[in-house]
Amino acid sequence: MSFRKFYFALTSILLVFLFATGVVMLNYLKTYSADEASSSLDDDESENENILKPFVPDNEPFNVLVLIGDKSEANTDTMILVNYNPATSEANVMSIPRDTKIVLDTGSAVKINSLYAKRGGSNLLMNHLSNIMGIEIKHYVYLNIETFREIIDLLGGVWIEVPVDLDYDDPLQDLHIHIKKGKHLMDGKMAEEYLRFRHPNNGYTEEMLKYYDGSDLKRIEAQQNFIKELIKQKMNIIYLPKLNEIIDTVFDNLETNVTLSQVFKLVKTVNNFSLEKVKFFTLPGSSMDYSPYYYLYNEEEIKKMVEENFFK
Repeated sequence: MSFRKFYFALTSILLVFLFATGVVMLNYLKTYSADEASSSLDDDESENENILKPFVPDNEPFNVLVLIGDKSEANTDTMILVNYNPATSEANVMSIPRDTKIVLDTGSAVKINSLYAKRGGSNLLMNHLSNIMGIEIKHYVYLNIETFREIIDLLGGVWIEVPVDLDYDDPLQDLHIHIKKGKHLMDGKMAEEYLRFRHPNNGYTEEMLKYYDGSDLKRIEAQQNFIKELIKQKMNIIYLPKLNEIIDTVFDNLETNVTLSQVFKLVKTVNNFSLEKVKFFTLPGSSMDYSPYYYLYNEEEIKKMVEENFFK
Protein backbone atom coordinates (compact mmCIF):
# COMPACT_ATOMS: atom_id res chain seq x y z
CA MET A 1 0.00 0.00 0.00
CA SER A 2 1.47 3.37 -1.02
CA PHE A 3 1.90 6.04 1.61
CA ARG A 4 -0.28 8.37 -0.43
CA LYS A 5 -3.15 5.91 -0.10
CA PHE A 6 -2.31 5.39 3.54
CA TYR A 7 -2.45 9.11 4.13
CA PHE A 8 -5.86 9.61 2.58
CA ALA A 9 -7.41 6.53 4.18
CA LEU A 10 -6.06 7.27 7.62
CA THR A 11 -7.13 10.87 7.40
CA SER A 12 -10.71 9.98 6.60
CA ILE A 13 -11.07 6.95 8.84
CA LEU A 14 -9.07 8.04 11.86
CA LEU A 15 -9.55 11.76 12.18
CA VAL A 16 -13.28 11.93 11.78
CA PHE A 17 -14.00 8.95 14.01
CA LEU A 18 -16.85 8.31 11.66
CA PHE A 19 -15.59 4.96 10.49
CA ALA A 20 -14.42 3.00 13.51
CA THR A 21 -12.22 0.73 11.43
CA GLY A 22 -9.64 3.47 11.72
CA VAL A 23 -8.83 2.18 15.18
CA VAL A 24 -8.31 -1.31 13.80
CA MET A 25 -6.16 0.16 11.06
CA LEU A 26 -3.90 1.89 13.55
CA ASN A 27 -3.55 -1.26 15.62
CA TYR A 28 -2.41 -2.99 12.46
CA LEU A 29 -0.01 -0.16 11.62
CA LYS A 30 1.60 -0.33 15.07
CA THR A 31 3.83 -3.06 13.61
CA TYR A 32 5.74 -0.25 11.94
CA SER A 33 8.23 1.56 14.13
CA ALA A 34 8.56 5.31 14.23
CA ASP A 35 11.94 5.02 12.50
CA GLU A 36 10.43 3.00 9.66
CA ALA A 37 7.69 5.59 9.27
CA SER A 38 10.21 8.43 9.12
CA SER A 39 12.34 6.54 6.61
CA SER A 40 9.34 5.89 4.41
CA LEU A 41 8.41 9.53 4.57
CA ASP A 42 11.86 10.49 3.31
CA ASP A 43 11.59 8.00 0.46
CA ASP A 44 8.21 9.37 -0.62
CA GLU A 45 8.99 13.04 -0.02
CA SER A 46 9.21 13.95 -3.68
CA GLU A 47 5.97 12.14 -4.46
CA ASN A 48 4.14 14.00 -1.71
CA GLU A 49 5.88 17.38 -1.93
CA ASN A 50 2.57 19.13 -2.54
CA ILE A 51 0.94 17.80 0.62
CA LEU A 52 3.81 17.68 3.12
CA LYS A 53 3.93 20.65 5.47
CA PRO A 54 5.66 21.38 8.79
CA PHE A 55 4.71 19.08 11.66
CA VAL A 56 2.09 20.30 14.08
CA PRO A 57 3.32 20.57 17.70
CA ASP A 58 3.21 17.33 19.69
CA ASN A 59 -0.03 16.66 21.55
CA GLU A 60 -1.59 19.99 20.59
CA PRO A 61 -5.40 19.87 20.27
CA PHE A 62 -6.78 20.59 16.81
CA ASN A 63 -10.01 20.79 14.87
CA VAL A 64 -11.13 18.98 11.72
CA LEU A 65 -14.31 19.78 9.81
CA VAL A 66 -15.90 16.63 8.39
CA LEU A 67 -18.28 16.99 5.43
CA ILE A 68 -20.43 14.42 3.67
CA GLY A 69 -22.41 15.50 0.66
CA ASP A 70 -23.27 15.32 -3.00
CA LYS A 71 -21.71 18.01 -5.14
CA SER A 72 -24.14 17.28 -7.95
CA GLU A 73 -26.88 18.61 -5.66
CA ALA A 74 -24.63 21.53 -4.61
CA ASN A 75 -25.30 21.02 -0.90
CA THR A 76 -23.48 19.41 2.01
CA ASP A 77 -25.79 16.99 3.79
CA THR A 78 -23.76 16.35 6.95
CA MET A 79 -21.32 18.69 8.72
CA ILE A 80 -19.42 17.63 11.82
CA LEU A 81 -16.65 19.47 13.66
CA VAL A 82 -14.20 17.16 15.43
CA ASN A 83 -12.15 18.71 18.24
CA TYR A 84 -9.43 16.22 19.23
CA ASN A 85 -6.88 16.19 22.05
CA PRO A 86 -3.97 13.83 21.16
CA ALA A 87 -2.58 14.02 24.70
CA THR A 88 -5.63 12.28 26.15
CA SER A 89 -7.21 10.65 23.07
CA GLU A 90 -10.40 12.56 23.86
CA ALA A 91 -12.68 14.10 21.26
CA ASN A 92 -15.62 16.46 21.01
CA VAL A 93 -17.90 15.84 18.03
CA MET A 94 -20.22 18.71 17.20
CA SER A 95 -22.94 18.45 14.55
CA ILE A 96 -23.78 21.59 12.58
CA PRO A 97 -27.40 21.94 11.39
CA ARG A 98 -27.38 22.31 7.64
CA ASP A 99 -29.95 25.14 7.79
CA THR A 100 -27.68 27.32 9.95
CA LYS A 101 -27.97 30.93 8.81
CA ILE A 102 -24.78 32.52 7.49
CA VAL A 103 -24.46 36.15 6.40
CA LEU A 104 -21.97 36.63 3.57
CA ASP A 105 -19.73 39.67 3.14
CA THR A 106 -22.19 40.87 0.51
CA GLY A 107 -24.90 41.01 3.17
CA SER A 108 -26.83 38.10 1.68
CA ALA A 109 -28.12 35.40 4.02
CA VAL A 110 -27.64 31.74 3.02
CA LYS A 111 -27.82 28.33 4.61
CA ILE A 112 -24.48 26.90 5.66
CA ASN A 113 -24.90 23.70 3.65
CA SER A 114 -24.54 25.69 0.42
CA LEU A 115 -21.12 27.18 1.19
CA TYR A 116 -18.85 24.27 0.28
CA ALA A 117 -20.19 23.25 -3.11
CA LYS A 118 -21.74 26.53 -4.30
CA ARG A 119 -19.89 29.51 -2.90
CA GLY A 120 -16.16 29.07 -2.49
CA GLY A 121 -15.34 25.71 -1.00
CA SER A 122 -13.67 24.69 2.23
CA ASN A 123 -11.92 27.96 3.11
CA LEU A 124 -15.11 30.01 3.11
CA LEU A 125 -16.89 27.39 5.22
CA MET A 126 -14.03 27.03 7.71
CA ASN A 127 -13.65 30.82 8.05
CA HIS A 128 -17.32 31.29 8.88
CA LEU A 129 -17.31 28.44 11.39
CA SER A 130 -14.10 29.73 12.99
CA ASN A 131 -15.78 33.10 13.52
CA ILE A 132 -18.93 31.50 14.91
CA MET A 133 -17.07 29.16 17.26
CA GLY A 134 -14.25 31.47 18.28
CA ILE A 135 -11.69 28.74 17.56
CA GLU A 136 -9.23 28.05 14.77
CA ILE A 137 -10.44 25.60 12.12
CA LYS A 138 -7.84 24.93 9.43
CA HIS A 139 -8.45 21.33 8.39
CA TYR A 140 -11.28 19.60 6.59
CA VAL A 141 -12.24 16.23 5.13
CA TYR A 142 -14.91 15.90 2.43
CA LEU A 143 -16.41 12.54 1.48
CA ASN A 144 -19.17 12.11 -1.07
CA ILE A 145 -22.30 10.20 -0.12
CA GLU A 146 -21.63 7.38 -2.61
CA THR A 147 -18.38 6.59 -0.83
CA PHE A 148 -20.17 6.54 2.52
CA ARG A 149 -22.60 3.94 1.15
CA GLU A 150 -19.76 1.79 -0.20
CA ILE A 151 -17.88 1.82 3.12
CA ILE A 152 -20.96 0.77 5.09
CA ASP A 153 -21.47 -2.09 2.61
CA LEU A 154 -17.83 -3.17 2.93
CA LEU A 155 -18.24 -3.27 6.72
CA GLY A 156 -21.25 -5.56 6.42
CA GLY A 157 -23.81 -2.98 7.48
CA VAL A 158 -24.72 -1.52 10.87
CA TRP A 159 -27.49 -2.67 13.23
CA ILE A 160 -29.82 0.23 14.08
CA GLU A 161 -33.04 0.27 16.10
CA VAL A 162 -35.56 2.43 14.22
CA PRO A 163 -38.12 3.81 16.69
CA VAL A 164 -40.94 4.56 14.23
CA ASP A 165 -41.94 3.81 10.63
CA LEU A 166 -40.07 6.12 8.23
CA ASP A 167 -41.91 6.92 4.99
CA TYR A 168 -40.93 9.78 2.72
CA ASP A 169 -40.91 10.31 -1.05
CA ASP A 170 -39.32 13.16 -2.98
CA PRO A 171 -39.51 12.44 -6.74
CA LEU A 172 -37.47 15.56 -7.58
CA GLN A 173 -34.46 14.18 -5.67
CA ASP A 174 -35.30 10.59 -6.56
CA LEU A 175 -35.35 9.99 -2.80
CA HIS A 176 -37.66 7.29 -1.50
CA ILE A 177 -37.42 6.26 2.16
CA HIS A 178 -39.47 3.34 3.48
CA ILE A 179 -38.05 1.80 6.66
CA LYS A 180 -40.23 -0.09 9.12
CA LYS A 181 -40.03 0.32 12.88
CA GLY A 182 -37.69 -2.22 14.47
CA LYS A 183 -34.08 -3.39 14.37
CA HIS A 184 -32.42 -3.38 10.95
CA LEU A 185 -29.03 -4.41 9.61
CA MET A 186 -28.59 -1.33 7.44
CA ASP A 187 -26.59 -1.52 4.25
CA GLY A 188 -25.17 1.68 2.73
CA LYS A 189 -28.38 2.60 0.91
CA MET A 190 -30.65 2.14 3.94
CA ALA A 191 -28.13 3.93 6.18
CA GLU A 192 -28.18 6.94 3.85
CA GLU A 193 -31.99 6.95 3.89
CA TYR A 194 -32.07 6.71 7.69
CA LEU A 195 -29.62 9.59 8.02
CA ARG A 196 -31.49 11.79 5.55
CA PHE A 197 -35.01 11.25 6.90
CA ARG A 198 -36.64 14.40 8.26
CA HIS A 199 -40.32 14.64 7.22
CA PRO A 200 -42.99 11.90 6.95
CA ASN A 201 -45.30 11.69 3.95
CA ASN A 202 -48.57 11.78 5.86
CA GLY A 203 -48.07 14.22 8.71
CA TYR A 204 -46.91 13.81 12.27
CA THR A 205 -48.50 11.26 14.55
CA GLU A 206 -48.03 11.51 18.31
CA GLU A 207 -45.50 8.66 18.11
CA MET A 208 -43.61 10.30 15.24
CA LEU A 209 -43.26 13.59 17.14
CA LYS A 210 -41.30 11.81 19.87
CA TYR A 211 -38.49 11.25 17.39
CA TYR A 212 -39.00 13.57 14.41
CA ASP A 213 -40.61 17.00 14.24
CA GLY A 214 -39.32 18.25 10.89
CA SER A 215 -36.31 20.03 12.38
CA ASP A 216 -32.73 19.28 11.48
CA LEU A 217 -31.99 18.79 15.18
CA LYS A 218 -33.96 15.54 15.30
CA ARG A 219 -32.16 14.29 12.21
CA ILE A 220 -28.83 15.16 13.85
CA GLU A 221 -29.81 12.98 16.84
CA ALA A 222 -30.26 10.06 14.44
CA GLN A 223 -26.89 10.81 12.80
CA GLN A 224 -25.11 10.87 16.15
CA ASN A 225 -26.77 7.62 17.17
CA PHE A 226 -25.57 6.04 13.94
CA ILE A 227 -21.98 7.20 14.53
CA LYS A 228 -22.02 5.75 18.06
CA GLU A 229 -23.33 2.39 16.85
CA LEU A 230 -20.86 2.32 13.98
CA ILE A 231 -17.93 2.82 16.34
CA LYS A 232 -19.30 0.35 18.89
CA GLN A 233 -20.00 -2.42 16.39
CA LYS A 234 -17.03 -2.09 14.03
CA MET A 235 -14.14 -1.52 16.43
CA ASN A 236 -13.05 -5.09 15.91
CA ILE A 237 -10.04 -6.86 14.39
CA ILE A 238 -12.32 -9.03 12.25
CA TYR A 239 -12.73 -6.11 9.84
CA LEU A 240 -9.00 -5.92 9.09
CA PRO A 241 -9.33 -8.00 5.86
CA LYS A 242 -11.59 -5.25 4.50
CA LEU A 243 -8.91 -2.61 5.05
CA ASN A 244 -7.47 -2.48 1.54
CA GLU A 245 -10.92 -2.26 -0.08
CA ILE A 246 -11.90 0.58 2.23
CA ILE A 247 -8.62 2.37 1.53
CA ASP A 248 -9.11 2.11 -2.24
CA THR A 249 -12.71 3.31 -1.95
CA VAL A 250 -11.82 6.31 0.20
CA PHE A 251 -8.70 7.24 -1.77
CA ASP A 252 -10.63 7.72 -4.99
CA ASN A 253 -13.23 10.01 -3.47
CA LEU A 254 -11.69 12.01 -0.62
CA GLU A 255 -10.84 15.70 -0.50
CA THR A 256 -8.76 16.98 2.42
CA ASN A 257 -5.97 19.37 3.38
CA VAL A 258 -4.72 17.31 6.35
CA THR A 259 -1.08 16.49 5.77
CA LEU A 260 0.79 13.20 5.94
CA SER A 261 3.03 14.50 8.72
CA GLN A 262 0.00 15.36 10.85
CA VAL A 263 -1.50 11.92 10.33
CA PHE A 264 1.64 10.11 11.51
CA LYS A 265 1.63 12.10 14.71
CA LEU A 266 -1.79 10.69 15.50
CA VAL A 267 -0.73 7.06 15.19
CA LYS A 268 0.82 7.22 18.65
CA THR A 269 -2.31 8.64 20.28
CA VAL A 270 -5.18 6.42 19.21
CA ASN A 271 -4.31 3.26 21.16
CA ASN A 272 -6.22 4.66 24.14
CA PHE A 273 -9.19 5.84 22.09
CA SER A 274 -12.65 4.58 23.03
CA LEU A 275 -16.25 5.67 22.57
CA GLU A 276 -16.35 6.73 26.22
CA LYS A 277 -13.84 9.46 25.39
CA VAL A 278 -16.10 11.08 22.81
CA LYS A 279 -18.63 13.80 23.71
CA PHE A 280 -21.38 14.69 21.24
CA PHE A 281 -22.82 18.17 20.80
CA THR A 282 -25.00 20.14 18.40
CA LEU A 283 -24.26 23.77 17.51
CA PRO A 284 -26.37 25.70 20.07
CA GLY A 285 -29.27 27.66 18.62
CA SER A 286 -32.90 27.47 17.60
CA SER A 287 -34.94 26.82 14.47
CA MET A 288 -37.23 29.34 12.78
CA ASP A 289 -40.75 27.95 12.38
CA TYR A 290 -41.45 29.94 9.21
CA SER A 291 -39.87 30.27 5.76
CA PRO A 292 -36.96 30.25 4.98
CA TYR A 293 -36.62 28.01 8.07
CA TYR A 294 -33.13 29.07 9.09
CA TYR A 295 -31.37 27.64 12.14
CA LEU A 296 -30.17 30.62 14.20
CA TYR A 297 -27.04 29.92 16.23
CA ASN A 298 -26.71 31.35 19.75
CA GLU A 299 -23.38 33.11 20.26
CA GLU A 300 -23.51 33.13 24.07
CA GLU A 301 -24.34 29.42 24.32
CA ILE A 302 -21.64 28.58 21.78
CA LYS A 303 -19.06 30.54 23.77
CA LYS A 304 -20.06 28.72 26.96
CA MET A 305 -19.94 25.29 25.28
CA VAL A 306 -16.49 25.93 23.81
CA GLU A 307 -15.07 27.29 27.07
CA GLU A 308 -16.39 24.37 29.13
CA ASN A 309 -15.70 21.47 26.76
CA PHE A 310 -13.42 22.15 23.82
CA PHE A 311 -9.69 21.48 23.91
CA LYS A 312 -7.51 24.43 22.90
